[in-house]
Amino acid sequence: MSSIVNSPDVLAALQQRKRSVKKKLEASRTQMTDNVSCLTGGSVPKTVDRLQGISRLIINGLVLYRGFRLCSNVVTSIHSIFSPRKRRR
Repeated sequence: MSSIVNSPDVLAALQQRKRSVKKKLEASRTQMTDNVSCLTGGSVPKTVDRLQGISRLIINGLVLYRGFRLCSNVVTSIHSIFSPRKRRR
């Protein structure tokens, strides 16, 4: 069994397969980079910067929204404490 695995033909075939897979991966990476460049009108690093900027804006918006909700809840609580309560009949 080991003689079949170590035969020069099998090793050559494995090396050839490895080279072809490597070439396909490089071509795929190049194609993906080109597609992103075409879609964004720029290079990949700019795209990453844009995505990070958008995520920062979303996070800042969520923080502002939560802060607004907190202030609103505090004001509502204070108002309910000091407002004259209606008596139930």
